[in-house]
Amino acid sequence: MNAEVWNSVFKHAQEDYPAECCGIITEEEGILKVNRCRNIQDRLHEKDPVEHPRTSKTAYRMDDMQVHRILTDTEAAGGKLRGFYHSHIDCEAYFSDEDKRAALFLDEPAYPGVEYYIVSVMDGVPDNTAGFRWDEAGKAFVEMTL
Repeated sequence: MNAEVWNSVFKHAQEDYPAECCGIITEEEGILKVNRCRNIQDRLHEKDPVEHPRTSKTAYRMDDMQVHRILTDTEAAGGKLRGFYHSHIDCEAYFSDEDKRAALFLDEPAYPGVEYYIVSVMDGVPDNTAGFRWDEAGKAFVEMTL
């Protein structure tokens, strides 16, 4: 990812703090685009705290219809999905067990070839980043050099 994309992700993470931000990175005609998504985790938690015990401070859930719209519009424009991003609040950037579960379908990547980016936000300030991709040989997500 280039500096402009990172700056957009950092701005989103800072604006949504103390909630986790989330979004999609797409590419059209060689240009990367940051697509912000709504984190509906608080709405899910309020509706059913037993099924969704975590709030947006420790979890995110993208609105499925918004994700569908972004991906459909990108494909219609001849573009492609490049990655997903989200923030971690007042802790390190790492690929949590929950992140792994969300990225898999039947123990395989839900979106093959897509990368996952996490930005740590400490006291409202973006701090560090990490990126992960699927390693087919190891059947696991591995950290990438950013």
